[in-house]
Amino acid sequence: MRLAAVEGITPVTLASPERTAAELTALMLATRGQEACHDPGVAQSAQEAADLAHSSGAGLVATITHPAADPAVLTALLTTTDAPTASSTAADLCAHLGQDDIADVTESQTERGYPVVVVERITASPGCQLQAVVLDPGTRRVAVFTLHSATGRGWWELAGLLGQLVTSLEFT
Repeated sequence: MRLAAVEGITPVTLASPERTAAELTALMLATRGQEACHDPGVAQSAQEAADLAHSSGAGLVATITHPAADPAVLTALLTTTDAPTASSTAADLCAHLGQDDIADVTESQTERGYPVVVVERITASPGCQLQAVVLDPGTRRVAVFTLHSATGRGWWELAGLLGQLVTSLEFT
């Protein structure tokens, strides 16, 4: 898949979980300021995100920053479904995702016409989580983007940057 560069979204290396976590930590500290270096949650959340990204085969791990927000972590991966995606699959996915931990499910399209299902999850820990699942019609491919903010401060701004990235997606 191909994505446009979006200001405020900074990818990190996927060379190893340790390097991914170190770069995520450095970027989050640079955004939040050096007083955040005393917050053990920064390194812990970076390590958890790196471990999850590497175990799931993520193709992108990045920080998303905005002047009005605390930094968030973005992961993205390209995967396949059991059956070819069709126009009804997005509606089926919306219906399937109507679970207790889901705050909102919406359906849209990218600027290239790919169906997108956007899911806002209620997390067990503080913060916010948003997932965007982009379907490649007629194939089994889907791109899954997950945005997580530990604090939720500036959530709408962060979600807007994710939207800019998702809408630029081109399956190759």
